[in-house]
Amino acid sequence: MTSIGTSIGRTSAAVLLLVGACTTATSEPTTTTDAPDITVVSVSSTTVTDPTTTVASVPAPEHRIQVRVIDGAGEFYDTATMNEFVPRGMNYNRFVPSVSGPIFDSVLATTRYEPATVDADFTEMRSLGFNVVRIMLETCGVYVDGCITGSDGRLNPEYMDNVVDFLNRAKAHDLFVMVASNTLPGDSYWLHATAALTDAQFDSANNEFLNPRAVPIYVDYWESVVQALVERGAPLDVIWGYELRQEHHFHEIYAPLSLTAGLITTANGETYDMSSDDDKNRMVDEGLVYWADTIRRAIREIDPTALVTVGFFTPNEPNPVNGPDETRLVRTAYFLRNSEVDFADLHHYRGNGVDDADIWENFGIAGVDEMPLVLGEHGGFRNWYSSIDRAATAVMGLEVDSCRQGFDGWLVWAWRGDASLDLWWANEGSGNIARVVAPINRPDPCAYAEFDFIRYNVALESTVTASSEIEGNPATNVNDGTPKHWNASALAPQWVELALANPTDLTEIVLTVAQDPPGRSVHELWVRKAGADLRLIETFDGVTAENDRLVFSPGEPLLGIDLVRVVSTSVGDLWPAWHEIELLTADPPP
Repeated sequence: MTSIGTSIGRTSAAVLLLVGACTTATSEPTTTTDAPDITVVSVSSTTVTDPTTTVASVPAPEHRIQVRVIDGAGEFYDTATMNEFVPRGMNYNRFVPSVSGPIFDSVLATTRYEPATVDADFTEMRSLGFNVVRIMLETCGVYVDGCITGSDGRLNPEYMDNVVDFLNRAKAHDLFVMVASNTLPGDSYWLHATAALTDAQFDSANNEFLNPRAVPIYVDYWESVVQALVERGAPLDVIWGYELRQEHHFHEIYAPLSLTAGLITTANGETYDMSSDDDKNRMVDEGLVYWADTIRRAIREIDPTALVTVGFFTPNEPNPVNGPDETRLVRTAYFLRNSEVDFADLHHYRGNGVDDADIWENFGIAGVDEMPLVLGEHGGFRNWYSSIDRAATAVMGLEVDSCRQGFDGWLVWAWRGDASLDLWWANEGSGNIARVVAPINRPDPCAYAEFDFIRYNVALESTVTASSEIEGNPATNVNDGTPKHWNASALAPQWVELALANPTDLTEIVLTVAQDPPGRSVHELWVRKAGADLRLIETFDGVTAENDRLVFSPGEPLLGIDLVRVVSTSVGDLWPAWHEIELLTADPPP
């Protein structure tokens, strides 16, 4: 989700989240795996060492959650009951100050781990019916912060002990765990080894995914993590899946994608022409599949029944999501149809102004039936939603929409935030976000439910017109669910109106002011009941400023409203503007 930057040489390293792994064998390993021909660079020097990963002699327990295909549709199921398993849960993080200073996700850090807090949170989650949590590796900083790597750049034994303890506590609470990796650890020998291989052909994370010499190092990292779990007798049956990269993406501004000529041979043995956009796309698609499938096979040599997945940012094409300056390249359509991974983890947050349907088109999920899809991150950013109740409404709506699109599991970002304040957290306040997605309250993830604190914004589906508008600030900005604003192209009086898709009983109307500098303004609020005339119901007259919210809350709902008009009669010498107009109802969508 959020990036926590670390870089070695020209290689990008850590992003956000948590979990960990290390190796201190509790049983004597017996058989060495076929070691790839790689050069490993230690953290402290460029000394060449051999891979050390070995296959544990202790047989791995079987994982309870598996995938099957019934009537052409993939689904999760619990091997203990043979019933369908629908993952519904939380990303689990603790964003607290680290030893080195920055705020990191430090659930399992040896300097921060609090088993009693984990137990208390798990107890509350289970009381709401949640059955999964997602926790990540490598996001708690570096060795001095008690993170995943030790002083030698390899896995930290104490950290791995915490991972196993966490898994045991999850099992005691009947929760399954997605163990997700953010990146190669920032101070690890694996990151230094891959960074040493960057050159004019392979750079940044592209190097880790495509370089024939770097991919085996990535494989060795995951072998080390999984073997460490097996050797410690970790309850692997509680691991829902291993996530190879929590938000996978390539970088368009680094080689080989930045090249405009030349031939590149990647880890899969194929050669691609960098003067051809089609070849570049094939290189990314086929290279990603090779990288993921190679690591999956290596994991299953150690842990034969493990499920493996990859997480993805929202792709930026064909419908732009992140703007023209986005350099992260995400391509998923080919992957969803050709990879051996067991399921896919796709991430989307409402509130960015892009319709859900456009997001699903970007991911290319149409016709993907046999591979289960999980919405592994969704939530509500504070700068997109003015209250936790508004965020809760969006979170429930996205779960319903994605369920109707065929998704098979959901995890909210995130259960708790501690010192991080960028999103509304699920357990924050009265826990309203957790309540609206809790299986105990909404057994069917494809259906809405009524909550006394939830209001649905029907403005989002309304048709907007205005008396005038500036190019680049159209009237449609007032109902797009984003901080963008409409601006009239002349002084007051000016108006903007919303025609509702259906007559609706409105409980509240909220106007978010776009005005700088502050000053006196006068705005009239008019509504029309279906079949009747417009009538004035409120006049706002007073000093207003940027991002103020003007709220009209009638004592009783306004019944059967099909049109709302806002007339700005005075805003001094400014042209009238609004960030957002929200038309709220207690009635859930169909």
